[in-house]
Amino acid sequence: MIDLLRRAAPLIGLTPPVIATLDAMISCLPPKRSHHTVFASNATLTFRRNGISDRTIRRHVLVLQEAGLLVRHDSPNRKRFTKTNSQAGTMLRFGFDLAPLYKQLPQIAALATDATAQQERIAYIRTKIRSVANELLGQDPGHSNGTQALRLLRRKLTLEACENLLAELKTTPLPAEHTDAQTTKLSAADSQNVRHHHNSNKEHIEKERPAALPDQLPLTVAELLASCPEAAQYALRKIESLADVIAHARSLAPMIGIDDKTYQTAQDRIGPLATATTIWAMMQFYNRIKKAGAYFRALTVGSKSEGFDPVQLVRQLAKSHHTNTYNCPRTT
Repeated sequence: MIDLLRRAAPLIGLTPPVIATLDAMISCLPPKRSHHTVFASNATLTFRRNGISDRTIRRHVLVLQEAGLLVRHDSPNRKRFTKTNSQAGTMLRFGFDLAPLYKQLPQIAALATDATAQQERIAYIRTKIRSVANELLGQDPGHSNGTQALRLLRRKLTLEACENLLAELKTTPLPAEHTDAQTTKLSAADSQNVRHHHNSNKEHIEKERPAALPDQLPLTVAELLASCPEAAQYALRKIESLADVIAHARSLAPMIGIDDKTYQTAQDRIGPLATATTIWAMMQFYNRIKKAGAYFRALTVGSKSEGFDPVQLVRQLAKSHHTNTYNCPRTT
């Protein structure tokens, strides 16, 4: 989740220190809970933030409030605690409620994707600017526009600033842009040979590709919820059908570092339900995985995917709840 926020930060307006404070708050939440309220004191948060001042904590909380990621519920004495009415079955929670953050995770995931695409676009335009500027300086070492452009590239520029800078340098022809596709013309005979070779490879690949797992897995929604409570706690609505299971997995994937392309590749290989089930299971032991994206890829489409059964993985998790021990499957 924090990695998702860091990637979306440029579009949300959060600085790294504020995200670090939010990370400290999240670390204070109990793993098994029915709420998202942080009861930790400022002293505890200060300790977890390596000694930043109490004033800084308050300022970061205000920024998070303004960003709509938390709601502050203060008690009369400013302490953070829970007060329960056992007869009425109700309770009051005084603290930092992070429910808005969890509710907005799908939107944050979308912003993270947009921010990543924007950074790639900025990097691409910066390369074009440097290329044109160097060409100008090659023609005239004292060219003012070329010198100024290289000087500006030392700064962190927005996409709009990069586009404007490039527009100012368009008096010099830009280097030719190429696509990944080969455009070399072939003779008719060569074309036939290439087509034959391509078809042969395709047939060979399809013969070796293992069959996709069926979309109807021998696993009920109730079994999945009982075996994977970590994934279930992030659901914004009640999970009642297999369609809900798949939709929820789609929202969980970017939270743990699995991009759309990797998810779609796995779905094409083993099917939507098996892919979603794998995501649910991974959430249960996510804290033991170093790189979730690489781990997920290895399980679903990598060299270690042969024989992988997400249903068996979920059932092993169910058994582990009784023994309190579980070792996540190795991919190496």
